[in-house]
Amino acid sequence: MLTERQTQIVTGSLLGDGTIWTNFVDPMMKLQIGQSKRDHQGDDKSSYICWYVKEFLSFGCSVRPMTIKATGIVANGKKSHFDRYVFCSRCDKIWNQIESKWYVPRTDHHRFKRRKIVPTDIKLTPLTLCIWHMDDGSNNQKDANIELNTQSFTVDEVDFLINRLKEDIGINSHKKTGGRKEGQYKIYIGRNSYFDFIDMIKPHIEWDCFKYKTETIGYTKQPHRGEDHSGSILTEDKVHEIFRMRDEGMLQKEIAEKIGTSNISAVLSGEQWGHLGLSRPKLKKPRVTKDKKRQVVDMNSQGVSQKNIAETLNINQSTVSRLVNQSNLRK
Repeated sequence: MLTERQTQIVTGSLLGDGTIWTNFVDPMMKLQIGQSKRDHQGDDKSSYICWYVKEFLSFGCSVRPMTIKATGIVANGKKSHFDRYVFCSRCDKIWNQIESKWYVPRTDHHRFKRRKIVPTDIKLTPLTLCIWHMDDGSNNQKDANIELNTQSFTVDEVDFLINRLKEDIGINSHKKTGGRKEGQYKIYIGRNSYFDFIDMIKPHIEWDCFKYKTETIGYTKQPHRGEDHSGSILTEDKVHEIFRMRDEGMLQKEIAEKIGTSNISAVLSGEQWGHLGLSRPKLKKPRVTKDKKRQVVDMNSQGVSQKNIAETLNINQSTVSRLVNQSNLRK
């Protein structure tokens, strides 16, 4: 029986590079995970693959080096082979149970007898997301986005994972085309959720060889409205300071000069800072009736200012201005 932590790790791994191994002859199956020996910077990845041994020691494990002949898209590159580490658990009936949830038979391929699917009862967690990203994610620091390679899953399964990212851990994402075949999709996590994603998985990373998958130092752009993260100049302390200075009567221009950003209006508007208890809710004005429209025109003809008209009738001043302009055009 897997622990809750082991279940989360297996889920993340099977969403990525992990597999439930079988030779289709022996009745018992096992968990198998492979990783290239070195990352793109040349650092050894043995610490990551050996971490699996620690996590699944009770199931009996082994790690061995392996050299694999390059095929397909890899063979078109410079390498004819590549070296990797392979983790294997001992055969156990628990892996048979998991295999029945994650794989379905297939008859449309001369070599592959089954296809990996996404179980409908999976739940994503920060640990699951971390393992998935280590296996099949890419980090674009410069533009602040993450791509999860899901090309082996169907479009419905990709949509399901996008929904689970939102519902389970609050990460916004969408699918984008990717892969060698038509109908293959990646999951794209843009700038709005990029730093939330990174901050969510960082506490679970114990391996130096994967630091490049969470680094954000290459990101130098100005933050979007409402952003608050390690890569934004609008830290929580600065947002508190902005609201404090506004409440003390300082002009937005003065606040901008003191804080070092010109986007003060966007910070002070809307509800994006509600988690800090700082947002000022927008006032929803009632619908403007025909009678109120006539009152606006009448009050304007009597010389009442647009600001006073808006306050008296409880409507937006911009609405008053629009109605007055429309009335002038009809004359």
